[in-house]
Amino acid sequence: MTTQNKNFLSPTGFQFKIDSTQYANVEYFCTAVTLPDLSLGEAPNPYKGSNLAFTGDRITFGDLAIRFNVTEDMENYIEMFNWMHNIIENGEKFKSDATLSILSSHNNVTKEITFRDCFPTNLSAVEFSTQQTDIEYLQADVTLKYTYYEIK
Repeated sequence: MTTQNKNFLSPTGFQFKIDSTQYANVEYFCTAVTLPDLSLGEAPNPYKGSNLAFTGDRITFGDLAIRFNVTEDMENYIEMFNWMHNIIENGEKFKSDATLSILSSHNNVTKEITFRDCFPTNLSAVEFSTQQTDIEYLQADVTLKYTYYEIK
């Protein structure tokens, strides 16, 4: 059946939520989220000199990548920095769920994508430079791993 909603999805229509008691500044200043890819492996089955492809039984989830504007006092950068250090010291208890809300053209939530047991694996470099002629505010990228995601 063809969709009844002929509107296209806007790349600016989203909200990203993660534990706002711990990471409120990253959540508030988030400017981009990449919905990860997922892939279903195949199970090759040898047959008469060739491999026949059968459906696999494992889904591989890509990384969740977010970008945020770094605040002047670097509060949100430090939130991610501390999260990574806390994982080293305390491990599993510092995992957190995150939700990507997809908004309609009227800014109503149409879908929620929940990422379970997130933790950061990479915090990007931030380059300071006196060579820029226009002010471009600094941004940082965070790569998160997670157990799985679900769409509701």
